[in-house]
Amino acid sequence: MSEHLLEVALGSVGRLRILKCLLSTSKPLTKYAIQKATGLKSIDVKKDLEKLTSIGWLKVIKNPRAPDKYLVNRDLEEVKALEVLFRAAGYM
Repeated sequence: MSEHLLEVALGSVGRLRILKCLLSTSKPLTKYAIQKATGLKSIDVKKDLEKLTSIGWLKVIKNPRAPDKYLVNRDLEEVKALEVLFRAAGYM
């Protein structure tokens, strides 16, 4: 049985914290800024960013002269709904 998109996206506290962090801002953040804001370990942030990017919930902004930056993909209906849920639940 394959994992459902929500199981992949929300399968860890780390991913929830990263989504909360990125949904709380309109500007893209580096992995380091996300790590500092969430209190997560660097390796965990890296894995979770890869997972969220692979399912399209995050966009990566690449710059050859600077670290990659991450931004929530607010074009997706499920991400919009997640933001509504986080706010309704008082999570952000």
